[in-house]
This record gives sequence, structure tokens and C-alpha cells, in this order.
Amino acid sequence: MKRKSEHDTLTYGKYVNLMNDVAFQWVFCREDNKDLLIALLNELIPELRIEDLEFYRNRQQSYAKNLKDSVFDVSCILSDGTRINVEVQVRAQDWFADRCLYYSTYCIQDQVKKGQEDYSLKPVYIVSIIAFTRQHAPDWDGSILSSYSLREDRTHELMTDNLHFVFVELAHFDKKWEDIDNDKERFYFCIRRLHELDVLPDGFAEGIWAKLARQSELAAMESSVKIKYINAMTTDIDRRAQMKYAKRVAREEGLAEGRAEGLAEGRAEGALDKAYETARNLKAENIPADVIAKCTGLTLEQVENL
Repeated sequence: MKRKSEHDTLTYGKYVNLMNDVAFQWVFCREDNKDLLIALLNELIPELRIEDLEFYRNRQQSYAKNLKDSVFDVSCILSDGTRINVEVQVRAQDWFADRCLYYSTYCIQDQVKKGQEDYSLKPVYIVSIIAFTRQHAPDWDGSILSSYSLREDRTHELMTDNLHFVFVELAHFDKKWEDIDNDKERFYFCIRRLHELDVLPDGFAEGIWAKLARQSELAAMESSVKIKYINAMTTDIDRRAQMKYAKRVAREEGLAEGRAEGLAEGRAEGALDKAYETARNLKAENIPADVIAKCTGLTLEQVENL
């Protein structure tokens, strides 16, 4: 099983990187590919036993002008009204759990309509597939998949079954395809590693895995989607290059490795924060999003999500 170099895997591989939100949406958030999403969700949330689903808007509108909208990579609803929202996240960030909680509130508020006489709610599932490790208690067992609900602290009695958080920490997953014997881990492999392959190993010749590989080919993307994907991945390359440069400069200045990495992170994050600040200011002046993207180096999607 041959893998590409790190540079090639970011943009020019035969298969797209499914940890990129543009690629993830292209493969899993299309009507023709519902079976792929259903199969993935049934591995992550087996208790739902999903047979069919419908897609609905990815952007959850804020109910107040001064509040941030929530944007998911995939949003779907089941026949019983259960809502499932999925996002992929590559970079670790502070308050990630709080962010997931914040996003969930829109999926709940959206169910209560004006004039409704009760607060009867349908279940909401927030699924986060992440490339980093979340903070856990010291005795955490290192599981890749974790799920949370609202329970009483002492007895663990379920308060309500209408709010669930599911996390998939792919930083813990390092198996080779030939060592996998279940579909859940096959999905882990595809989302984390498929873009690194030149030649597919045995097992991708038929069924859902053949379709997943076929739909993940860069050449299969529509031109407009391919441009968004390349732009998004190029932005990631630029950020990595900035990190490498900042680390090298820090080392040349005689700083210790740990401090060098901290300085590099700070410089890279500072540059990104500055770009976001500039974009917000330009957006407030009603400058077109595509112009803002060109001026700041952000992707069009990043600008639109501000």
C-alpha cells in the first residue's frame, strides 16, 4: 500500500481528503450518496437504525442579529423528526465542546414554532469527526468513539433522550486497511487515510467501499466544487508553510524547541486572526465576499461563514 508525500496528499492525490469540509460534503451530502451517509451514521449511532433520511439546510440561522449562525458540513433529518448534524474538524481549538453545545441550541430552537402549545422536541445528534484529541479525564480509556447525553450526576438517570453529542477522535486511529475487520473502522480509515493512497487495497472492489472510493476521486468532482476544494487545501498548505517558517526562525533565534513551537503557533494564529479581523471589517462595509477572499487569503466559505 503506497502512500504519497505529505505535500501531494494535501491537494493533488487521486482521492480527496475527506477531513476537508468541501470534500466531506461532496461525498456524503448529496442525494445520490445518501446510502454512504446512512451507512456511516449507522456505524456511529447504531441505536437509530437509519433506513432513510432527508437533507436540510446546513446553516442554522441565528435568532438575534448579534449572535453567530451555526454551519454544519452535513445536516439531515429522519422520518421521525430526529435531526443529525455532522462536521469534520482538523485543527484543535479552545472550547470545542462549548462550540458543539452552542451549535446544538439552534437545532433545538428551530423546532419550536410561533404559536406552538408545548415544548415537545425531537432528538438532536451533533456528530463531530475530528483529527485531534479532546481533553479527557485522566482515566480515559483512549476510545476513538465517545457519546454523551444529559444524565443525573450520581445515578446516571437519563434526563432526556433528545440531546446527544458524538465524537470520533481519528487522532487515535492508526490501523492499516488489512488489519481492519469491521465497517466502523473501515470508515475511520477512509476518512483519515484514503487520500494518501495511490492504489486501493483489496476490499474496495465492490459494494459501498467501491462507491465511496469512486465518489472520493478528485477527478469526479464538479469543476466548481473542485476549485473550492483546491482553494481550501491550498490555504492549509500556506498555513503549514507559515508554521515551518516561524519554527525555523525561532530556532535560529536560539529558542528551545517547545518555545519555538509556541512562537510558531502564535505567529501563524496571529496572522490568521488578522485575516479574519480584516475580513469582518470589509464585510461590514458590504464588500463582496469574493473580493474579501482575494484580499485576505481566506477561502470564500470562510468569509461567508463570518
